[in-house]
Amino acid sequence: MKILAENLEKKFRQEYVIKNFNFEFQDHKKYAIVGPNGSGKSTLLQLLSQFSLPTKGSVKYLDNQGNLIENDLAFKQISFAAPYSEIIEEFTISELISFLVGLQNLPSAFNIKAFEEFSELKTNPNKLIKDFSSGMKQKTKLTLAFSTPRPFLFLDEPTTNLDFKSKDWFQRKLEAEKDKLIVIASNEESEIKYCEERIQILDFK
Repeated sequence: MKILAENLEKKFRQEYVIKNFNFEFQDHKKYAIVGPNGSGKSTLLQLLSQFSLPTKGSVKYLDNQGNLIENDLAFKQISFAAPYSEIIEEFTISELISFLVGLQNLPSAFNIKAFEEFSELKTNPNKLIKDFSSGMKQKTKLTLAFSTPRPFLFLDEPTTNLDFKSKDWFQRKLEAEKDKLIVIASNEESEIKYCEERIQILDFK
């Protein structure tokens, strides 16, 4: 699996956020998008994950044979987690897991026990997600993103709101992940130290 960005540009009004971005992302590798705050890291991540459309250029997903994956099927290749990404907060964890399994976003065998083992969180079966702390919500998002059996994982400032213990948990899970193509937008060394390649956003202005 590959992601191919060709002549990618994003402009808001008259200002270019990304310009002339050409890059080939290889399977089973981890990439970091780095740069100053407000420089466009999140914008580039959203373009690559096809959550946002470019002003110019294209993002292509290729399968293991090098064939193009059509845009209307691209979302099935993606898992995404960010502090701003939405989660259904009116559900309990069990209800959310059942909902995502029903949508085939999670493996059919994934259950509350698997969630607790992966996340190292003890859940309250009656507690709604809206009543979780910000750190628990973020850890839930990360657990679901890691557990989704999809080849491309996009993470934007993934340890935001996490305490020291949970940040260590994230590093262990990221280091152990060998099967996905992972792209992380961050300046935090603890979040990107396992990335084999770094992309400086200021090089594409």
